[in-house]
Amino acid sequence: MEFTFESAPARVVFGRGTARTALADEIARIGGSRVMVVADAGHRAFVEAVAGPFDDAVVSWFSEIEEHVPAASAEAAVARARLTRADTVLAVGGGSTIGTAKIIARDLRLPVVAVPTTYSGSEATPSWSVTHGGGRKESGIDPAVRPRAAVLDPDLSDQLPRELAITSALNAVAHVVEAYWSPGASPISSALADEAMRSLAEGMRGTGPRGLAMAQAPEQAVADPVGAWAGTPFSAGEQLLYGAHLAGMTFAATSSGLHHTICHVLGGAFHLPSAALHAVVLPHVLALNAPAVPHTAERIARALDAQEAVSGLRGLAASVAAPRTLAQIGMPLRRLEEAVDRVTAALPVENPRPVGKPEVRTVLTAAYGEDVA
Repeated sequence: MEFTFESAPARVVFGRGTARTALADEIARIGGSRVMVVADAGHRAFVEAVAGPFDDAVVSWFSEIEEHVPAASAEAAVARARLTRADTVLAVGGGSTIGTAKIIARDLRLPVVAVPTTYSGSEATPSWSVTHGGGRKESGIDPAVRPRAAVLDPDLSDQLPRELAITSALNAVAHVVEAYWSPGASPISSALADEAMRSLAEGMRGTGPRGLAMAQAPEQAVADPVGAWAGTPFSAGEQLLYGAHLAGMTFAATSSGLHHTICHVLGGAFHLPSAALHAVVLPHVLALNAPAVPHTAERIARALDAQEAVSGLRGLAASVAAPRTLAQIGMPLRRLEEAVDRVTAALPVENPRPVGKPEVRTVLTAAYGEDVA
């Protein structure tokens, strides 16, 4: 047995209420005395409520968060941090919020304390990305952008709207699936992936009708199992946030491949919702690759507690009413061939089987979900 596994030290504080009880200590631990808060408007009231112990240290706010981290927005955040002479960045929000903080860290070498409110797993990775004009996505790896500390509080992520909770969790599953066969995969990263997949699947099942019945009146869950959302059930929320962080760790130890290439290209070029896009594309990439990696497919099936990997993933997505098609999430049929060309232009990528334009067309046509002439 021979392999290479690289991991960077990071501090993780996990538990309900930790955003209220541990945040000040984590900022003090890294010596933060001039804190810039990066948080969208929806989280500002929460940050203000918990910032009492370090309120005097907050020197600026940045709330102009946009999905896929447009370059102009990221540059404005960097300029704000430079102008206010911040020495620490506190990011509270989803992947785009933490992604914006990462650009500040990349350019100014400031430490980041991250409080994720979705299941993006961005708080665990040294990856950054920005979207330029025309939808061109630029990404890279820089150890300096990995948050110095992550405070994981399920009380925050439990408040996600159900649809976003499901698609965000499937985004985390995508990190895991691709990590099994990406460059850098090792027995250690695959063991992490197993645990992440198991936990994410368990958490997602807990958000279905049976899990909902635990969070609200049983008769209400039966009458409206999707619309009558009362927040992610207690245990399911913990499993999802735990699994998502492990997924981020796994992704950080390996690298991205075909699935993430497709999602980055389509998300930037067509302004599709990131988490939903991952949820739609993943089963089709897995279906393309599973025959080429039968042992990995068996391992994925076991982690999903399913008989077979592709049907297990599709069954899990169906059981929680995840979006199924590109048409559902706003992809215009008339631009499907353009999408094929854009993804093909981003090749080659590491993948278990060779991929060219025909394979890209197969994946995107199947993912579109309607009869395509």
